[in-house]
Amino acid sequence: MLVLLVAVTFALDAFGWPNHNHDNAAKLQLKAMRKDPAFVAGYDEGYRQGANDSHAFTNYNDEGTPAYQEASAGYTAQYGDKTAYQQRFRLGYIDGYKAGWDFNAGQYTPMGSGPW
Repeated sequence: MLVLLVAVTFALDAFGWPNHNHDNAAKLQLKAMRKDPAFVAGYDEGYRQGANDSHAFTNYNDEGTPAYQEASAGYTAQYGDKTAYQQRFRLGYIDGYKAGWDFNAGQYTPMGSGPW
């Protein structure tokens, strides 16, 4: 019986049975990224800029700001390679910009999502 169970498990994996380990790995990677100093600095800066742009009724422009282009706010040599820092900063900035824009535009309220 055990041999049959093992054989079926391998067969299902071989023929494309959904592998949920990939989803778990992606979630763990995202969780780790959200603790990264570069991502956090980018998120915070993006959130502030997105909320300001939304409040001022300007166009949505997450990649066109000087902060996004430079992507070096908060960088120190202790964080290692500056190019890698900038990549993680930009990922955080884009997420933060959208969150700030949406929150300020009334997309999210204490009552949940949607205009109230």
